[in-house]
Amino acid sequence: MNAQQRKIKIIFTTDIHGNYFPYDFRHDRWGKGSLQRVHGFVAQQCRYNPVGTILIDGGDILQGEPTSYYFNFVAKRKHHRVADFCNFIGYDVSVMGNHDIETGHDIFDDFIQHCNFPILAANAVSKETGLPYFEPYTILRRSGVKIAVLGFITAAIPQWVPQRIWEDMYFECIRESAAKWIQRIKETEQPDFIIGVFHSGMDEGIVTAEYKENEVRDTAENVDGFDLILYGHDHSSNMEEIDSPSGHSVMCINPGSYAHSVAEIDVKFTVDAETGKVTHKESNAQLRYIGTLHNTHTTEFSRSFSHDFREVKNYAEQKIGHFTQRVDVRDAYFGSSAYIDLIQELQLHISGADISFSAPLFFHASIEAGDVKVSHLFDLYRFEDHLFTIEMTGQEIKDYLEMSYANWTNQMLRPTDNMLQIAPMRSNPDRIGFVNFIFNFDSAAGIHYEVDVTKPAGQKIKILHTDKGEPFILNKTYQVAMTAYRANGGGELLTKGAGLSKEEIVRRTRNITPHDIRHYLLEYVKEKGILTPQPRDHWRFVPTEWTQPAIERERKLLFDKKEHTKQTPENDAEKQ
Repeated sequence: MNAQQRKIKIIFTTDIHGNYFPYDFRHDRWGKGSLQRVHGFVAQQCRYNPVGTILIDGGDILQGEPTSYYFNFVAKRKHHRVADFCNFIGYDVSVMGNHDIETGHDIFDDFIQHCNFPILAANAVSKETGLPYFEPYTILRRSGVKIAVLGFITAAIPQWVPQRIWEDMYFECIRESAAKWIQRIKETEQPDFIIGVFHSGMDEGIVTAEYKENEVRDTAENVDGFDLILYGHDHSSNMEEIDSPSGHSVMCINPGSYAHSVAEIDVKFTVDAETGKVTHKESNAQLRYIGTLHNTHTTEFSRSFSHDFREVKNYAEQKIGHFTQRVDVRDAYFGSSAYIDLIQELQLHISGADISFSAPLFFHASIEAGDVKVSHLFDLYRFEDHLFTIEMTGQEIKDYLEMSYANWTNQMLRPTDNMLQIAPMRSNPDRIGFVNFIFNFDSAAGIHYEVDVTKPAGQKIKILHTDKGEPFILNKTYQVAMTAYRANGGGELLTKGAGLSKEEIVRRTRNITPHDIRHYLLEYVKEKGILTPQPRDHWRFVPTEWTQPAIERERKLLFDKKEHTKQTPENDAEKQ
């Protein structure tokens, strides 16, 4: 046999989340990673293998920073500007992410239309046709090798995203969809190499009767046919080989988020020169840090989109009001806080509801006293959530809060016990973090209540009265404001906690705001001009003789760098 060697380089990014330029617009300073640095790395690699390089993205590119918000909602153009960025870099294929879907049809349809490459999601199925709503797979040819790229999105979309956005599609289990499409691709395309691109994490995550959020391990262990799996969504960089049912070892690789790193996979094919058939393939994978990369190609990107950079910077630096004192999200873990209560006040104001639910969306975030800029609002509110108003009984509200605080606090049996559920992080045992996701730590406004941390889960909440001083009645119906994420079952506080079915939630929804919460927050700060954010002091942890010392201890454990070197990154990851 006359054999030839062919080499292909695959470069993979995922979860860019608006990080297009190496600049932190939220905090007005230069940052790491970005599409600009991806371009620098890819262009550099293409010099060595110009015809054998493939660039793939794993989704969630349209949300997360002032940049994405600006191009999505503030300064729309004939061409979606992020599509222009991606086309300039030279992406070959991408998949949809849950936050890309969340932007709504107007945004993601426009983005897809202007991308010069396919956007995949085989398991997102059109209700009208029964066929994939997006392209299921694409075929790429490099150096005489035929490569199939098959894409998937987490099936948990209906639990997080308003139904009006995805009501024309449904989402299949990735494992089942993969088995079906692998067989079809093999029969109809006979590719030499099959890449799975998953916007779904490795494992764990939220699991319900309807869906499993993170399906990479489950799929890799139960579906034959993949030669390589590239994945994202969980923001956890990882390289791991998993054996398929036939014993074939499949490399699964996630470079993490924000383009601080990329995955680089070099694949070597042995090809029969006469038949063109691939007789052998082997790959070598690594994670490449590009967070501070600078070369002529990054400069080229910067020059090409300098006007866009200046536009976003000018937008982010607009002064819209003034805070007379500092607000810090860290206060929100220990009781009523100015940070969360400002959002609660806004939600009550724009919804006219009786009660509001809200949770911290950052582990570390604060706004200093002084002028408030547009960029600061991205530290107050992270996502483009719309506000829902839903009818709930007093008992359902109590049950909802019981689940929230059960996720948040321990049962203290002695004064020296931890009050909060904190522990060394599995990913970094030298750091202390929360055991559960902080974006599910909902507190309520509109009522006054106590959280007794000496009680077991389900018995912690004692609601004293409403803001008006009226009795809180368990069988009375109240209007409750909450985010779209929560109103669609995110975190299961409404479903598992309050006991409402998805159908009942839809039936009880009374209003959905036309704009996202941050839009109203911006208008609210502009209208007020000067604000003095204060905690409402409407709820607290009790008994105080136990909780006050516990708060002092645990604040130091979590946040005091001098006292304790263990601190955690934002364990919110994303609203996954």
